Amino acid sequence: MSVIGPSCDPPSETSPGCGCAAKTEPGAEPGGGKAAGTAVATAVVAAACAACCVLPFTLPAVVLASAGSLIAVLDHAHGLMTKLSVAVVVCAWGWITWRSWTTGLKIRSSVLAAMCAATVLTATVALWPVMEPAVFHALGVAKKPKLPAG
Repeated sequence: MSVIGPSCDPPSETSPGCGCAAKTEPGAEPGGGKAAGTAVATAVVAAACAACCVLPFTLPAVVLASAGSLIAVLDHAHGLMTKLSVAVVVCAWGWITWRSWTTGLKIRSSVLAAMCAATVLTATVALWPVMEPAVFHALGVAKKPKLPAG
């Protein structure tokens, strides 16, 4: 007779034995499939939340930051691009008149319309620093004068 209680019978094919766990397949841990399935489901839900909830908030910020830096670069290039545009329009007028004179052909109306539009747009861009105060005043969008630092 034992002080601890009845003795444990060794497991058999019909009985797992007292207090012993049931036999499992070798290499398999109990509950491992459920834990892996839960982990996969959690990862899928996290990816869905990132795509549906986080991305719409972060993507516009990234796009606007990139666009802002591009606009800043283009703002610094404004003077050079304006000079380049004037040079291209002047050269295009020269080329068109030279070709018309050497071939004896009349300049087409579509070419004249395109060149006139290019000339007006280029002149507007080149004269914008002079025109800006008058245009803003006419539109009622007056810039506030800068106060002297002091």
